Amino acid sequence: MYFIPLFNPCDRFECVKCGRCCGIGLKEWLLELTKKDVAKLRELGFEKAIRRIGNRNFLKRKRDGSCIFLDDDNLCYLRKRFNWYPFGCRLFPFGYRIINATLILTVNTEYIKRIKCKGFGRGETLGSQVDKVLDILRDEGIIEEYYVNI
Repeated sequence: MYFIPLFNPCDRFECVKCGRCCGIGLKEWLLELTKKDVAKLRELGFEKAIRRIGNRNFLKRKRDGSCIFLDDDNLCYLRKRFNWYPFGCRLFPFGYRIINATLILTVNTEYIKRIKCKGFGRGETLGSQVDKVLDILRDEGIIEEYYVNI
């Protein structure tokens, strides 16, 4: 598998636990769950937190549009209580696509700007976080090996 990063590796991101990525004030916020996410939520006793739309699973939301696991401190209950949280949350602010055996790693800067993410522009460079992202993708079984396409 080839790997192509489609983002500015010099941009910076550090989670400052503002909760904005968790859908605060976004009525259209949806977090798609992987099969592993669904299995883990069921294992933890949170089957009712799963919303099925067609053949895809999403995390349910509060009335304000935010994640049902976002607590009053803008922290994730799952992460605090079980030291686990869904794949899409672990991957943030990165996204990915696989096209013709090529892994394309992206950062959704439009979403980051729209939610006014307080951690974008702080912390480590995105380029220095790539290995962590690739480890997450490996752990999910999405990739095995990759090669950088320059």
